[in-house]
Amino acid sequence: MVFRFPDPASLSSRLAPFRHRLLRWRIRFARLILLPELSPDDARDLRHQVQDDGALTRGYMLMCGLAAGIAALGLLQSSTAVVIGAMLVSPLMSPIAALGFGFASIDGQRIRDAARVVLVGAAIGIAAGMLITWISPIRNATPELLARTQPTLLDLAVALLSGIAGGYATVMGKGGTAIGVAIATALMPPLTTVGYGIATLQPTFALGALLLFLTNLSAIAFAFALVARLSGAARPLQNVQWTTAHTVAGIAAFLALATPLAMTLVQVKREGTLRSSARNAIEQVSGQRGTSIAQMDAHWPLFGDPSINAVVIAPQYAANGEQRVHDLLAAKVGPAVSVNLQQVLAADLPSQTRAMIDAAMERTAAGIAADVPPYARIRASIGLPTTALWINRTERAVNIQPVAAPGWKLADYLRAERIATDAAEGWSVRVIPPATPELRIALTTEGTPADTVPAGVAIWALQRWGIAHVRIAMPEDAHDEALPNALAGAGITAQTMSGKTAPAGTAIVEIFAPPPFSGDQ
Repeated sequence: MVFRFPDPASLSSRLAPFRHRLLRWRIRFARLILLPELSPDDARDLRHQVQDDGALTRGYMLMCGLAAGIAALGLLQSSTAVVIGAMLVSPLMSPIAALGFGFASIDGQRIRDAARVVLVGAAIGIAAGMLITWISPIRNATPELLARTQPTLLDLAVALLSGIAGGYATVMGKGGTAIGVAIATALMPPLTTVGYGIATLQPTFALGALLLFLTNLSAIAFAFALVARLSGAARPLQNVQWTTAHTVAGIAAFLALATPLAMTLVQVKREGTLRSSARNAIEQVSGQRGTSIAQMDAHWPLFGDPSINAVVIAPQYAANGEQRVHDLLAAKVGPAVSVNLQQVLAADLPSQTRAMIDAAMERTAAGIAADVPPYARIRASIGLPTTALWINRTERAVNIQPVAAPGWKLADYLRAERIATDAAEGWSVRVIPPATPELRIALTTEGTPADTVPAGVAIWALQRWGIAHVRIAMPEDAHDEALPNALAGAGITAQTMSGKTAPAGTAIVEIFAPPPFSGDQ
């Protein structure tokens, strides 16, 4: 028995009734959601316009660089207004629209061209984020940065709605700046966050932000494709040219976008299942009327263990409630789940209301308190006992004062600070070295005495000690103002000591100020 492929003409005639029914249903649904039915000429003109707008030009690359630079500065300063400014100038809408129209038309060539433009814009955004992070004195992981290191269900919803709005505005001929802003909101900040993560050697930040970018990009592009297909703006399927190269390019682009979207959907589904199971377990353990769950956070990363943090308001205390909830959840999601259950007793409605408000306030305070540096790792990296340690949450800085170790010089404390900062996971470490009555600073690099320190190390120590005014003695033959100028540039004023000179090639800086009172007072 020999199998023969059907004749293309006969196959097309057989599929014609199915295509007509599908066309009628598409038109009805498009009218239902207020989409116009474009004529073939209007659809062709719109496709060409979208393709031209999404072309790779020098202006596009310039605007991507400017938008990424503004976004990086806004993220480092944790300034929402500056980040919004970056969204205003971001040109990423045009190639995304072209990519979505390419998917709707199953046009491998246009998919490839649009994907290339998006990749160029993404590379510019990442490179700008890295460069600005390197040259910026601020490298703290701000809340604006942390908010873009992991995709959530809300981020996915924003991307889908933005894509639908952008596609609708493009089809209606009203795709202005506002839609571009809505789409860029979900794309440019994650790109610069990827650059920040690479520049600061934080792979978790970089990978999380990259997953967020790819998730939002795929959701927006597919939303564009859906609107383009429903409105008739996409090329009819019978006119698709099935060349091997273009087909492979289209499939590769589709998989590249569908994979992160699928990963995010899997994570969202897992967290939804975890949340539902945790709610049922808590209600089963409580087992009494008047019990309500005031707060519950369910977190289940793709490559990590699930965790539940919940606050329950109940009229009576459930004995061993946290362990019982853990046991019920372990049977469904695995024994690696961690449970943190807080029970608040409230008998009547007013008490329950006050308890819910208090729980919300405590959750905010707990969220702030949970953002703590890795103290043990910082201490271990320094390698010395510490006499004091305090943090500055605003600047995400850890101030640590080690003991005066025998044989340690100021340069050793500076090296310890740099090592501890590398181990601090997004926090900066400031080591306060033991104070000395004076500093002997080497003015040259040749033949310096062993008890001198370089000018840069001395200025670092003065800044760590909080010294703003010093007295300085220079050699008799010294005419170089480099050291006084360097001190002034660091915000330290230097007063020349009268009647005292320093050895050749050395400057003496007195640290301790004279006492405020003299005599026997």
